[in-house]
Amino acid sequence: MILRNALLGIFLAMGVSLLMLAFLSWLAYDRISESNRRTQDVNHTYRVRLKNKDILNTVNTIETGERGYLLTKNEKYLQPYGEGRSILKGILQSMDLLVRDNPRQQQRVDSIKKEINRRLTLIEYNIERARNGYAPDTAKVSDGKNHMDNIRSLCKELDNDERQLLTYRSKLQKNADSNTNFYLFLLSAVSLAFLLVFFRLLYTELRRRIAFQNTLEEKLTDLERANAELEQFAYVASHDLQEPLRKMRAFSERLQMKEAGRLSEDSQSNLVKINQSAIRMQQLIDDLLTFSRMANLRERIFEEVNLNAVFRDVKEELQEVITQKNVTLISEVLPTVRGAEVQFFQLFNNLISNAIKYSKPHLPPVIEIDCQKVDGHEIPKIGDMQRNNIYHRISFKDNGIGFDPIYSEKIFVIFQRLHNRTEYEGTGIGLALCRRIVTNHNGFIIAEANAHREGSVFHVYLPT
Repeated sequence: MILRNALLGIFLAMGVSLLMLAFLSWLAYDRISESNRRTQDVNHTYRVRLKNKDILNTVNTIETGERGYLLTKNEKYLQPYGEGRSILKGILQSMDLLVRDNPRQQQRVDSIKKEINRRLTLIEYNIERARNGYAPDTAKVSDGKNHMDNIRSLCKELDNDERQLLTYRSKLQKNADSNTNFYLFLLSAVSLAFLLVFFRLLYTELRRRIAFQNTLEEKLTDLERANAELEQFAYVASHDLQEPLRKMRAFSERLQMKEAGRLSEDSQSNLVKINQSAIRMQQLIDDLLTFSRMANLRERIFEEVNLNAVFRDVKEELQEVITQKNVTLISEVLPTVRGAEVQFFQLFNNLISNAIKYSKPHLPPVIEIDCQKVDGHEIPKIGDMQRNNIYHRISFKDNGIGFDPIYSEKIFVIFQRLHNRTEYEGTGIGLALCRRIVTNHNGFIIAEANAHREGSVFHVYLPT
């Protein structure tokens, strides 16, 4: 839970940080775009002013060619005139495109074009008169000067407006650049801050995990030590504890045989009780050893196990009691699963033996085993990580005496019995051993019964 909360906190902080970075990135991008637009506006103003100068220079070139021809009658002076007219046409077209977003300047350009057309018409007229041998028309020359003065005046007005516009746009560009630099700095600073925060979080989490791993290693060491002690206990239990019990049984049986004629009925009864107690103690020790071995990881050598074969082996093992009690044992086709075959044999043996042992008097036991695949969310109290898994549900159903549903968990606790030993013999370990085996295989076991004591069902869930 702590690890999940830590990861949730990190992911939440990362999500908020990414949103903030995305917002700042968008803001910086918007400022950069604004700066680019302002730069384009400034460049546009420069281009208008340059085209305006090109108009004046080209008109002056045309006039120079005119004057040279009128003075010398040399056709070579008409070359700049012809080239200038062609160039001027392209310049005026470009100027139209540049000022189309400014109605006031567009009006000036239209006026400039009209004055230029009038001036060019007079130039053509003067050149034609000179070719025909006539002297220049003084009135037309004066008109031409007036048109040229008008062109210069209009171009100057246009340039003055563009200069003012350039001052305004340059100021906007400067502000945009300043804002862009600020937001880029802010984005870099925030990114660096988040990077430092994430580094700190990851560093803290790494240190916590290292500490957790060290603690886990210590726990594993303690567990290995406990397992070693448990193995030592198992050895002692299997040899040193059982040896006195074997002697008790041997001496009590010998005493019964040798002194049978001289012992009273009470003494003989006591010897029988001593012998039976020794047998129960030996059985209890054997069951404890079996239970402890199931917790030993080294015995979990998993392989493909055919549960149909396990069922047949258990049925053969219990054939004598099955025949004696007229047991009806029915099983569907069972799956093949991964696990320890000896543990599955123990599991089936315990569950079937329990069903036979807790059968109703004078009613032949009927035990049915069926299997089907189920989703993990159908298993009560299953963990969130296992809900999406698929399981084999193997159900052991009997018609025995059943049990009160309130004890559906208690019966799996070691040494917990629901009946007196005089009614039903046993050590109280069998079902606890079943749960340990199923847990070893990452599965679950659940007991079901009804209040009317009409049999019971044990559901074993094993991963597919």
